Amino acid sequence: MLLKSETLTRQAFDAVVKYIVDRGLTAGDQIPSTAALMEEFGISRSVVREALTALQVCGFVDIRNGRNPVVGELDERLLLMFMTRAASMQSRPMSALMEVRIPLEIQAARLAAERSDGRALEQIDATNARMAAAQDDTDLYPRLDTRFHTDIAMATNNHILTFMVSSIRAELMTVMVAVREFREQNDLVGQEQTQHDAIARAIREHDPDKAARAMQEHLASSLRLVHQVEESMAAARASASA
Repeated sequence: MLLKSETLTRQAFDAVVKYIVDRGLTAGDQIPSTAALMEEFGISRSVVREALTALQVCGFVDIRNGRNPVVGELDERLLLMFMTRAASMQSRPMSALMEVRIPLEIQAARLAAERSDGRALEQIDATNARMAAAQDDTDLYPRLDTRFHTDIAMATNNHILTFMVSSIRAELMTVMVAVREFREQNDLVGQEQTQHDAIARAIREHDPDKAARAMQEHLASSLRLVHQVEESMAAARASASA
């Protein structure tokens, strides 16, 4: 499949991705050498190298000295970069992130209740127990909170859903920390743990409707607090600029 001269590097990038997908290659599988790619696509060595370098930056391939490139491990860097950039364009980024998060995590709770096995349930319960013990720990609780929601996503056995939930963890930490501070300032610490207990219990009971409902109630409560946090921040900015 010879490539046209226009945007050769981009076309080579797309062609290698298609090669990986079409053949069902997974992490660690070899892809053709630079010379083989040059011949297949009818492009120069420099174009192939530029495309492979871009693919490595994106995590699609792993280039090792003296060896053919191999398929890289999937990670969430690209989606995280997109989320970070997209959030920066929102006037109220925390609310926007929650609006994306809510339907994802309600479905995750439902599927986790349907599909979770013993090991997944143990992980969810273990993280929830650590949260219960860390309710007064301002720094640790938000990190365990994000871990809890990731554990639920992993219990769905849906890699796409898990990938999407995991990819927003960094941005989600900003929300978690802000909401935690608001809870502490308004004597609301502990409510979220009661909600987490209800979610974990419904998943353990393999009750999809109950799990989805518990997650919906939890995230609706969180969204209300996020709105209050953002309103307070907006008022503070207005006061500072007055």
